[in-house]
Amino acid sequence: MTQSPSKPKGSRLISRILPVAVKFWLQTQLDEIGDLTFDIQATDRQVLSGQIPGLALAAQQAIYQGVRLTDISAQASNIEINIGQVLRGKPLRLKQAFPIEGQVILDGDDLAASANASVLADGLLDFWQTLLAKDNVAAEIATHYGPDSLTLQDMAQYRSNLQTVGTDLALTLLRPDQSDICLQGSIDVDQGHILRLATAQWRLPSGQLVPSAALRGFGWNLGEQTDLQSLVIENNQLICQCRIMVQP
Repeated sequence: MTQSPSKPKGSRLISRILPVAVKFWLQTQLDEIGDLTFDIQATDRQVLSGQIPGLALAAQQAIYQGVRLTDISAQASNIEINIGQVLRGKPLRLKQAFPIEGQVILDGDDLAASANASVLADGLLDFWQTLLAKDNVAAEIATHYGPDSLTLQDMAQYRSNLQTVGTDLALTLLRPDQSDICLQGSIDVDQGHILRLATAQWRLPSGQLVPSAALRGFGWNLGEQTDLQSLVIENNQLICQCRIMVQP
């Protein structure tokens, strides 16, 4: 792991003490992190008052709650820290929430791995349960995959796979001893916190794609604390532009 020196380079406080504290804090927030560079955008006077006006960072191959992030580039602002304790060798702590915005990229391999063993895996099964609770969606699944193909009680024994297909996202429910159920479509971001299916198709075991009338325009609410600017799929990558509030 590497870190870029902050400016001005002659500042002992910024170039030596604070980067070590910031690096340690970032490590506590992530399960794992590969190459890391960051730039603390502050003067000595600002840091000594506990203020960091800006922090730019870039990282590759980070893991957050099991989600494998191929590439991250972000800019944080208005950070307040416990500088007095940091100077006495204590861990860095946040004094208030602050915004961070930037871009997160997951390539195809990292996306598939994240869908199997992470907080995302539970979210995907919740998504399927939401779909099955809609009578018209359950009826379409029964039509295309068999009348006894899926029930809410079966969900615990299944797992999901997520992959990019061209500019589409394909969500597959993997079922032991039965054919998989696959939903494929393009996604738009609505109001910053709703993922909406611009197109929705069932991919049958034969490979045939059948449009879903029941899921036309369906939206998945991620919660109002989520702020997505865009979600794009290209070159076997999922590219997300987002803004989040980091909590103390």
